[in-house]
Amino acid sequence: MNWLKKNLSLVVGGAAAVGLLGFAIFFLLTGKQAADDVTAKLNEQTDALKKLVARDPHPNQENIQAARREQKKLAEFLQESRKFFVPVASFTNIDSAVFKDLLQTSISDLEHGAEKAGVTLPAKYDFTFAPQRKSVDFAEDTVVPLASQVAEIKAICDVLFEARIHALNGLRRVPVAKEDQGATDYLLGQKPTTNTAVGAVLAPYEIQFQGFSAELAAVLEGFYRSSNCFIVKNLDVQTNVVAAASESLPTVPSYFPYSSYAPPPGVPTLPQFSPGEMMRRRYGLSRLPPTIAPPTPAPPPAVLAPPARRGPETILDERPFKVTLYVQAVRLIERVKSGK
Repeated sequence: MNWLKKNLSLVVGGAAAVGLLGFAIFFLLTGKQAADDVTAKLNEQTDALKKLVARDPHPNQENIQAARREQKKLAEFLQESRKFFVPVASFTNIDSAVFKDLLQTSISDLEHGAEKAGVTLPAKYDFTFAPQRKSVDFAEDTVVPLASQVAEIKAICDVLFEARIHALNGLRRVPVAKEDQGATDYLLGQKPTTNTAVGAVLAPYEIQFQGFSAELAAVLEGFYRSSNCFIVKNLDVQTNVVAAASESLPTVPSYFPYSSYAPPPGVPTLPQFSPGEMMRRRYGLSRLPPTIAPPTPAPPPAVLAPPARRGPETILDERPFKVTLYVQAVRLIERVKSGK
């Protein structure tokens, strides 16, 4: 104890040296672990580089230039293909007055187009925009989507009118405004979908019209040749063919073995005698000159009626069938180009 008191500084220094030595050992072990981790990552990256260098094609300068040329061709192809995806219209910021004028003008043009093409429309048809035609003020967040739908419906109807369908039964679109209610004009429970892979918005529509096969083919060809991109997702045809089967009832032929004879004009007929005169003429006591009776004509041959036709006769009552088309309008999303 006296020794500790006399050598207290030496004991404290030794304890401090032991503590520093332990901390140094811990730091060394920690640093070694970190160095091992870095070495392992370096080895992993080295192995990956060796695999890339050993691959075919080899990532040399020539192959890198070839890859860049292919990327340039791909960009040119994408730019060329965009002409097949021309949007019907591009609205960014319009007010209620501009939209109201667009709506009235478009409906008027559609009515005149239907009349010119001979297409029958429903009575007082508003092309799914009845609430908007009665209003003059619209919510700011619904004006642009409504304007896009007006332009797309006009483009769809232009295809139908150019195909000269017989009648347009109706259209249905996705509801946008709170006034868009009811299942007659709106696709309830549906909404436009965004395809992030290609950068496009798909807006669904339903079309019902009447026509024959030629009009249906013209409508499909019209969507195919349209500069705007419309995708026909589904097609439903309801035929309206009436077959009338009529069976002829058997008719009983009429036979005429005996027919009443009427002498032709100019042939003398027997005179009419009293019963007494007829008795005297029978026994030769009559003093009147004998009369020569005209020859009795032979009865005409019996005429047989033609055999009755049996079996059903199918009559085709040709009427236009009803077609329901489910179409998606493609709206491309403009990508923001980087300034690099």
